[in-house]
Amino acid sequence: MLWCVANEPDAGGQEARDYFAPLFAEARKLDPTRPVGYVNMIADGPDTCALTDLADVVMINRYYGWYAHTGDLARAESALEADLRAWADRHGKPIIVTEYGADAIAGLHAVVDAPWSEEYQAGLLEMYHRVFDRVDAVVGEHIWNFADFATQPAIVRVDGNKKGIFTRDRRPKSAAFAVRRRWRGV
Repeated sequence: MLWCVANEPDAGGQEARDYFAPLFAEARKLDPTRPVGYVNMIADGPDTCALTDLADVVMINRYYGWYAHTGDLARAESALEADLRAWADRHGKPIIVTEYGADAIAGLHAVVDAPWSEEYQAGLLEMYHRVFDRVDAVVGEHIWNFADFATQPAIVRVDGNKKGIFTRDRRPKSAAFAVRRRWRGV
């Protein structure tokens, strides 16, 4: 579909541009039939990123509601929409949200928006989908991640990365059903 020259590099400043411009050129030279991009992380916004004009599409990883505005989906929704619209307005390119999601521990349930619960993960995904549907520039979306996976232990990694919509042994979490509703309407 397209070539991605980097995932979440430091994309601000002339040094980044000097380093990545030849990579974009080489990718286009080697395969002029496909678009070229890179994946932006939240540290470099639409006004500070030095690489976006080199790319054919905007590809961004965003975790509003998880790493930013944790537990506040209404605030996260406003921030996400403002962010996407800023990229669209400034750069006028299609946007692919290459990572979004929240961790959930299978079997943890809550009545209120509680991070780590299956309901929170599903609600966060549904919030993202509402925003994507309102922003015409968004042409692609990729949930992080299909299934939970092992990682090195850390305070933010309870027994691995739990952002999967399926458990590590491929049992569906509530988020899997939210995704099915999005694409099947049931």
